[in-house]
Amino acid sequence: MSDSASTDIHQAKAKWEWLEPLWLQGGVDLAFNHAGGSSWPVLLDDVTVDEALVIDVSAVPALADPLARGDQFHLFGHVTGALVRTSALTVIERLEDASRIRFRCLYPEYLSTIHRRGTFRAPLRAEMGVITRLALSEEGPAVGVDLCNLSLGGCLLAMRLADAVALTSDQPIFSLALHFPNQQRLELKGYVRHIRTNDEWTRALVGCEFDDLPIDSERLLWFCVKEIEREGARRALSSEKPLEPSGLFLTPEGRRPSQPVSGGATEKPAALVGNAVARQLQRIADYLIAQSLQLQNGGTISPTLLSRHADTIVALGLQGREPLLYALGCLDAQPAPVQHALAVAIRAVDLARQQGLDNETLKAIAACAMVHDLGKASLPVDLLESRAALTEAQRALLPGHVHRISERVADCRWLSPDIAAQVIGQVNERLDGSGYPLGLHGGAIGDLGRMVAVVDVIDALTRASADRAAWPLVEAYRHVLGDATAFDNVWARRYVRLFGVTPVGSLVRYASGALAWVQRLDAQARPSQVHMVLNANSPRRRLDLVLAQRDLDQLGRLEGVAQPEVYGLSLANSASRSPRHP
Repeated sequence: MSDSASTDIHQAKAKWEWLEPLWLQGGVDLAFNHAGGSSWPVLLDDVTVDEALVIDVSAVPALADPLARGDQFHLFGHVTGALVRTSALTVIERLEDASRIRFRCLYPEYLSTIHRRGTFRAPLRAEMGVITRLALSEEGPAVGVDLCNLSLGGCLLAMRLADAVALTSDQPIFSLALHFPNQQRLELKGYVRHIRTNDEWTRALVGCEFDDLPIDSERLLWFCVKEIEREGARRALSSEKPLEPSGLFLTPEGRRPSQPVSGGATEKPAALVGNAVARQLQRIADYLIAQSLQLQNGGTISPTLLSRHADTIVALGLQGREPLLYALGCLDAQPAPVQHALAVAIRAVDLARQQGLDNETLKAIAACAMVHDLGKASLPVDLLESRAALTEAQRALLPGHVHRISERVADCRWLSPDIAAQVIGQVNERLDGSGYPLGLHGGAIGDLGRMVAVVDVIDALTRASADRAAWPLVEAYRHVLGDATAFDNVWARRYVRLFGVTPVGSLVRYASGALAWVQRLDAQARPSQVHMVLNANSPRRRLDLVLAQRDLDQLGRLEGVAQPEVYGLSLANSASRSPRHP
C-alpha cells in the first residue's frame, strides 16, 4: 500500500458533502497550475451547488490579474484530516464590489480527497453502530471490542481489561470482523502492535496493524474509512443544509441503529449487580490488570492507585471479614493471576489482623501482596504454561519476576521497604533453602515472609495450573502442615484455624444432597450461614434459600467441599440472583 491514498469524487451530492465543510470554515488555499507548487490563502465566500463558486482574494490582490485573464487554478483545504482538492477551475466573471476582490468561478467537475496512511485515523462513535469482533486464532472465541478509529494501515481497539491480559506485542490477529448497520462486513488480519490502558485505567487500548490486503479488500477498507470520516464530519457540523447520513450506518430499512453499540469493552459483569463489596473488588481487579499492562509496556507502579486500593482492602476487612471473603468468589470470571493476587492480599491481611498488627502494616501487606506476581508477565510464556517439570535453565529465570517488582515498588515512597522485602521478596522462599530468589534459610526469612508464603502456596495449590489440576483444600492443608522444613508450622496452623476446611465462599454438600455456598462460620470454623442453590438429587430445580444455624440441621450431615464446575454453579451467578449477602 502507498503512503497516501487518493479518491476522485464526481457524484454531485458527494461533491457538495465535501465542499460544504470547506465553505463553512471559509479559508482555503489557491494554487495555479503553472506556479510550481506555490499557494495563497483565499476565502471561499459562497457556493451555488452544481453551478459556481465565489472566491474572495482581497487578502492577496496580486491574484486578481492572473485570475481575470483565465489562468487555471485549484482550491484545496482540509476536512477532518483529509486534503480536499478541486479539479482545475477558471473564472467566469469578476463581481462588482468596491471594497473586496471577488470572482465567480466554475463549479468543480470533481474533487480529489487525499489521506496519508501514517497520520490519518477516522474516529468512530458508538452511535455509528459498528459491531466489532476480535479472534486471535481459528479455534479461539471471538470477543467483542470497540473500534475507536480506523485507517488504511491499522486501527485502535478498546476492550475489557480481562480480555487484554493474554495479548502480546506482535501477536497475530486471525480475524478482526467489522459489521456495519447496512450489513456490510469487512474482515481484516494483522498484528497487535501495542497495548496500553486508557487514562482512567478502566479499559485496554490495543493498536493493530493490518496485513497487506487484496485490491478489492483495500478498496472496501478505504471506502469504510472515508464513510466513517464523512459521518463524523456530518455530525460535527451545524448548517441549514446538513450532510446526508452515510448509507453505511443505516439499516437495510434506511433507519439509524436504535441505540449505541458496544462490542463488550465497556460492559460490566451482570453477576456483580447487588453486591457492593464485589463491585469494589471488581474495581481493584481492573486496576491490577491495567497495572500489569502498564508494566508490560515499560510503565511503572502507580503509587497513588496502589495506596488507594490497599486502603480499600483494609477498610472492607474492618467493615466485615466474611462479606469480603464471600465477595472474593464473585470474581471467578477474572483472570486466574488476578484472582490469586486478590485472594492472597485479602487473606494475608485477615490473618495478620488476627495477630493484632496495626492498619498501616496491614495496608503495606495488602499492597505488596496485590502486586507480588505482576512481574511474571515479563517471563517467557512457555515457562509459565509449561506442563512438564521446569529445566534448570527455566528455573534460573524465575527470580527475575521478583526483582522486577521489587524495583518498581521502590518508587512507592509511602510503602515500608522492610515489609516489601518480606512480602514480595520472600513469598517464594522456603525455610529449607529450596525457594527463590535468594535461597534463604530459616532465620533469614522474616515473620511476614513466612506468613505470606503459607497464604500464597495454599491458594496456588487450590487453583488449576498448566501442569496439574486444582488440589482439594484439605490436601493443600496437609501439604503445608506436613512439610515443616519448608513452611512455618505456626502460620500454617493459624491459617487452618481461621479459615477452616469449609471456608467462606466455598460450595459445600450435605447428606440430603443440598448444595450451598458458605456465607458465615462459627467459632469452630464450621458453616453457620449458607446460601442453598441446588439439591443434587433434583438438579433441574434451582433454589435460593439463605439458611442460618438453626435451619442447617434439616440439610443433614455436612459431607464437605464440592466442586462448583461439576454442578455448573458459580458463586458470582448465585450472588447476583439473591440480594441477601453475608
